[in-house]
Amino acid sequence: MLSLEGKQLGNYDVTRRIRVGGMGAVYEGRQRTAFDRRVAIKVILGNYSNDRDMRRRFMREARTVAQLHHPHILPLIEFGDEQGILYLVMPFIDGGTLTSYLRQTLPDLGEVAAIYQQLLDAVEYAHDEGLIHRDIKSSNVLLEMRRSGPPYVYLADFGLVRIARSATHGLRSDLDDTSKVGKPIPLDQVPGTPHYMAPEQTRGIVTPQTDIYALGVLLYQMLTGELPYNHPDDIRVIQMHMQASIPAPSKHDASIPPEIDEVVRMAMAKRPEARYSTITALRAAFLAAMRGPIAALEEGTSPSSFNSPRLAQTGRRTVPVLPLENEPPPSPLTSRRLRNDLAPLALRDQREMYARQRTTENVPLHLPAPFTRAARHRARVTEEPPPVPARRERNPHGYKKRQTSLPLVIVAVSVLLLIILITPHALGLNLFPADIPLIGASATASVYITPKKTTVQNSYILTASPKVKEADWMTHTLPDRQLQSNASATETTPTTGRQTSGAQQAHGTIEFSNSTNTTISLPAQMTLTNSDGIRIQTTQNVQVPRNQEGQNGKATVPAIAVNAGANGNIAAHTLDGSCCNNGVSVSNPAPFVDGSDGKVIHIVSQADVNNAKDALTLRLEQQIQQNMQQQLQKNERLAKTPIYTVNSTAGPDVGTASDQVQITVTIAATAIAYDYNSATSIVYRLLNQEVQEQKANQKLDQAFQLQDTPTLINEPKIDLGQNGVIYLSISVRGLWVYKLTPEQLTRWIPYIKGASSDASYAYLKTQPGVANVDIRLAFGTDHLPSNVNDIHVLLINN
Repeated sequence: MLSLEGKQLGNYDVTRRIRVGGMGAVYEGRQRTAFDRRVAIKVILGNYSNDRDMRRRFMREARTVAQLHHPHILPLIEFGDEQGILYLVMPFIDGGTLTSYLRQTLPDLGEVAAIYQQLLDAVEYAHDEGLIHRDIKSSNVLLEMRRSGPPYVYLADFGLVRIARSATHGLRSDLDDTSKVGKPIPLDQVPGTPHYMAPEQTRGIVTPQTDIYALGVLLYQMLTGELPYNHPDDIRVIQMHMQASIPAPSKHDASIPPEIDEVVRMAMAKRPEARYSTITALRAAFLAAMRGPIAALEEGTSPSSFNSPRLAQTGRRTVPVLPLENEPPPSPLTSRRLRNDLAPLALRDQREMYARQRTTENVPLHLPAPFTRAARHRARVTEEPPPVPARRERNPHGYKKRQTSLPLVIVAVSVLLLIILITPHALGLNLFPADIPLIGASATASVYITPKKTTVQNSYILTASPKVKEADWMTHTLPDRQLQSNASATETTPTTGRQTSGAQQAHGTIEFSNSTNTTISLPAQMTLTNSDGIRIQTTQNVQVPRNQEGQNGKATVPAIAVNAGANGNIAAHTLDGSCCNNGVSVSNPAPFVDGSDGKVIHIVSQADVNNAKDALTLRLEQQIQQNMQQQLQKNERLAKTPIYTVNSTAGPDVGTASDQVQITVTIAATAIAYDYNSATSIVYRLLNQEVQEQKANQKLDQAFQLQDTPTLINEPKIDLGQNGVIYLSISVRGLWVYKLTPEQLTRWIPYIKGASSDASYAYLKTQPGVANVDIRLAFGTDHLPSNVNDIHVLLINN
């Protein structure tokens, strides 16, 4: 295999090979014109680099990725051809693949949810664009590590991508192989990865449910660290996908809730129609299953460490998680390894409690200090043990003992105690925990209030038209404009077609001599053979005259060598001898000439024209896209990939003998641009208007206020109309938080002063807009202070 380390591919220096597969390899490189930015370079290996189908597939992958724009799909930086080596350039993701990540650690449920939802978003976007990935697996999921939170996910490798039957997104027809649907494929020839392959792929059936099946396999793998079906023989693995029962993750790990089992079971159903119909349905089921194990989180809080808006905003009321007392060590067979640096504390505790509840009953609970339920019935020492009376000693000498003054002793002890208490304080030291009040000091209480929150989301259809002059949120309209760009290029490439030119037959003259008294008639195509086996054939009939007056009758006739080639150039008189019958002889007075062997020549093949045209077309399309990006005004975006009109000419024509062919490609492209900020402003205002209507209809309290700016759930989905009109479907969500004023918080204090923590909790939970209450008391107390100044009510808005 050709090694590329240390070589240059276009604008890139290849530094090292990252990984190698059956047909391709990925290298790390440096981009010269971007300050040696690290990039990943994908190339075709060995003999596959000259394979026409492989090159076409490689260019198809480049074209597909270039058309996809999603934060969780690995983007294309450049596609190139360097001395016959096709290469794709993509960003370098230093976190490696999900495969290597799972070898190092088994993520907890929170991190699984974060990774899985990012992956679902990427696949859903591809499906919306009419594409089926067909090779979703852990090695095609790249992870970018972050300082805090879970990894950032990129879906890669669209080499086996296919277009869905119902897609109408203007993708190229070479992605469509639906003509092969239903035809059984030998198990060792099914395209894809056996361990993630849906049963119907063996019949050539590829639908969005094919990707959903692979996502089910991947979910099982992330939950358990193992594949659901595994065997050294790939064919056996495929048979297991078709026949074996679907394993449940909770059977492998007791800390996995059984609700997740149902998600895996339905995603991996043997029949496509029994699976989730869409990624949206899969996501909804997954999140519903996840809400089981996270139901103990505080309302309004979320496992924010994995930054998942869908999972974070469940909107369900929850109570604090209580850890177990006398906790037994987890069994290695049923306990899940957790990563403390990534998993939220509440979620970890909840999962541990969940696992123990499945294996332990009637385990006593205790309330730890962080949750501020003061420990009750704690045995405390309130008195010193009584002193032991000293034995009286006799005074043998009869002297009177000196009496110590009791008041002086008391004063000395008091001064010593004051020094012990005051000196550390003056030096900034504490002898006692902060929540233990000193003698005479008043105890304080902190009450943390979490306000209610509600998420409002909706999808809106906007119309953009060149006839609209300015955006109008009431009519859901905004202006757009048409962009145009042309590009042309010519390339000369060597021809690869080969043809053998026709060999030439040798020709000459044969003379017949007749010694008989009878005229002899000889037919055309009479074959004669010389001593070397060269066959000569006459080309016409001939009459050989009879012998007259002792002179043999003679006649000549043209002849050719039967087999073309230089061997037919026989010398003179090599045919001399008798012929036909007694009395007739034959000779060739002169040698046969002009016989020649065939030779191989280069001709223009259709593949030469197609390959050159495809490469030029891709390059020109990229050039046009860059040109259109430069035409965009501030805040504008392209509605869709430009529509290309491609014309090409080739000379000489296909089949013509030539060592090279010249291809000229001319592309005219049009695209529609719209103001992205205007579109988002319209949907933000529409969402806010919807909330105002809910308040007017008393479906939502007036005290709810928008927190931050609404966010788009996904990139706008755009359909093309006629005459430059486009339709944008935009989904938006916003978070509204109940507004609790400092005056409201202060008014509650007189009602809870001196009350027990339980009574205070119950009272505060009934107040409007309160989602959760966290009361923290001084050490050793179970009631709030009686002085209102010692009670601090604080608002938590995160």
